[in-house]
Amino acid sequence: LVSDDQFAAIEGLYSAVGTIVSIIGLVTNAITIKTFVAMGADDGVTVSFLCLSSAEFVCFLALLGQELSMTLWVIEMISGYRIVFFIQPMAFNNFFGNIRNCLFTIPVLMTVYLSVAKCMCVVKPLHFKNMFSVRQTLWIMAGFCVFAIVSYVPIFASIGVPELYDGNINKTRPMLWISPELDVIKNVVWTMRDSVPCFASEVIIIICIYVMSDSLMRATKFRASSTSGGMSASIRDSHHKYGKHVKGNTSQLGGSELQVIKQVVLISVVYIVGNTPKIVVFLAMSVVPDLRIGQRHQNLVVVIANTRELIEMIMSAVNIFIYYEYNSKFRSLCKY
Repeated sequence: LVSDDQFAAIEGLYSAVGTIVSIIGLVTNAITIKTFVAMGADDGVTVSFLCLSSAEFVCFLALLGQELSMTLWVIEMISGYRIVFFIQPMAFNNFFGNIRNCLFTIPVLMTVYLSVAKCMCVVKPLHFKNMFSVRQTLWIMAGFCVFAIVSYVPIFASIGVPELYDGNINKTRPMLWISPELDVIKNVVWTMRDSVPCFASEVIIIICIYVMSDSLMRATKFRASSTSGGMSASIRDSHHKYGKHVKGNTSQLGGSELQVIKQVVLISVVYIVGNTPKIVVFLAMSVVPDLRIGQRHQNLVVVIANTRELIEMIMSAVNIFIYYEYNSKFRSLCKY
């Protein structure tokens, strides 16, 4: 379905776009990390945003290595292998690609955590600080990192870069080696750490977005009615005195808290936009098994995977604009 020449042209374009995206992502996340550090880790939400930006920064580093190595492979292809490199470029590409796949699970889990944390803040605002303290948040983030790395070990153990004969250049050089059992291992590992979390996170985040968005709208209406005199001071006082909080406690949320919830809602929406293509790909692979295990459509499989990954990384690069728009402290400390 995709010839080698078409594949080389598409991957060359993707490499150029991916390199630009990775550089932008590195710059924006570096600025975000520096700003959150300047803000101070005095609450679980700030710590979560800092950890999320740090994880995405490392993912963008891996993406840059992946795209640069793909560029070297395209150069070999276009030159008809008259220009060759000491190590097979696809070996580097596979290494960096697996690093990115391994670590990208971390920001996914962190985004789910943020959505659940702020959703709980809306449902039980008085218990929020006790439920999601800085220390607990750090332990949870560390757990995400351990899970992402340990669960990917079987795949790393199934690939290598030994000295092998390369028929394209008619000599030996360090090349990508893939275990014959890798397809089976990938199916098990990806089901455990990618497929199931991918679907589950989408459902959880959609529910959290609904709860938070509904609460935001009710809080906005409450504030508007209070400001316009639609609710007298005596009635508001009686509500607070007897615990009759209007519309599910949303009146307790302060202006800064509402802004944080808006941040999380938008970040969650961005995640859904980037995650949905991944779900589509998983479904397609389930319906068309050749897309998962065969070499018959290998070029098409790689193009689809790279398209999905590029969308994911573009979505990850825009978080800084959400922080800047909805976090006044971030805005005041961001010097760029």
